[in-house]
Amino acid sequence: MADQSAKNLLKLLEKSGIAEQESIKESLGTLSEKVAGRAVGTKELTAHLIESGIITQWHADKLLAGKYKGFFLDKYKLLGLLGTGGMSSVYLAESKNTRQKRAIKVLPKKKVSDKSYLDRFYREGKAAASLNHPNIVRIYDINNSGDTHYMVMEYVQGADLYETVRDNGPLAIDDAIEATIQSAEGLLHAHDKKMVHRDVKPANLLLMENGTIKILDLGLALFNAEGEESLTVLYNEKVMGTADYLSPEQAVNSHEVDHRADIYSLGCTLYFLLTGRPPYDKGTLAQRIAMHQTQEPDCILESRVDCPQGLIDICTKMMRKNPDDRFVDCKEIMAVLKQFRDSPDTFKLDLPPPTPVAARPAKAKKAKAEEVGPPAGKPKSEFDIQTSSTESGEHRIAPPRLTKAPSIRRKRKKSVPKWLVPSLIVGMISALIGVLFLMSRLVN
Repeated sequence: MADQSAKNLLKLLEKSGIAEQESIKESLGTLSEKVAGRAVGTKELTAHLIESGIITQWHADKLLAGKYKGFFLDKYKLLGLLGTGGMSSVYLAESKNTRQKRAIKVLPKKKVSDKSYLDRFYREGKAAASLNHPNIVRIYDINNSGDTHYMVMEYVQGADLYETVRDNGPLAIDDAIEATIQSAEGLLHAHDKKMVHRDVKPANLLLMENGTIKILDLGLALFNAEGEESLTVLYNEKVMGTADYLSPEQAVNSHEVDHRADIYSLGCTLYFLLTGRPPYDKGTLAQRIAMHQTQEPDCILESRVDCPQGLIDICTKMMRKNPDDRFVDCKEIMAVLKQFRDSPDTFKLDLPPPTPVAARPAKAKKAKAEEVGPPAGKPKSEFDIQTSSTESGEHRIAPPRLTKAPSIRRKRKKSVPKWLVPSLIVGMISALIGVLFLMSRLVN
């Protein structure tokens, strides 16, 4: 029934152990009846196996490439790759016992020898597993199989808010409010557990088909429990976060931020949901970080004329440069958003002028990284920073290097009087003339 290449595919399928022999035979019997004795090629066989649920497209790609190993991780069968980044790869998996779908985050083997990454991976699991909230992706287990270290997470079907806005445009006002309220609910739970997410952004907020928002990726979470030292401090690592949503204080020192850094990032996220772009979307990475520290973003009305002023004021307060000017906590954010949603015409938020941000010297030590500077021909500013690209295309952000102003007490070099040099020249010329005159008189 099958040609030679199709037979090779079946041999690899049997070796892989992806499906039970009985299920494969049953599927092939169905295909045999369908083709009525006609020879079947590899493409047709592959399509049938996928359609019948024996393999996934990811399995098919691997098998067709001659690979039949690496489809299992302990008690889980891997079904496909969901995504990859600098810290890990995430796979869709199925429990061999319960057949439930799970997302499994796997630490790259090249990172295992790096104690910093490995410890942070387990620290993430320990911290995130303590969270149990409908607006946060659950962590069920963290383990290892030999030198493969992995985390088992809740699998959420849906699209993240970045993809949603990218594909469909800015959200409706009510939808943006609801997404922000749910995100604040999840963050409030994490903050109550002494956790700061540190990487709140649209791509880390999943929108399920039933409208529920789920916060994911606690890989940058800072665990503030007493007696526990931040691993990023312990191993002298760079400030971490995502540039377009990074709070001003986190760019200076991510190790001492509190929950108000998440409030700033959530405000930037609300700005994106309403306008379709982050608050600062022009310039280099270094320049955008500087803008977060020194400039106010364009008014939302420039991109969204139908946005009510009350909602603009809420977003503005969330994004204040000085953490003291922001909302006290996510509970307050939820309250004012619900108040605005229920009575938009009468809602009014007291929004005093921003207060200056006190100088916060960077305490993190300088780390090796690729330097990102201003455009060619422009002098470097005090906000020039260091960055290094991650595999996902985002950036880790190193603290700004503040240039030290020259001391006004520096000793000045003793200057030479302007008249001295010309006088010496004239004197030398006059002496030379006198000598020549005297020699001429002696000769005569």
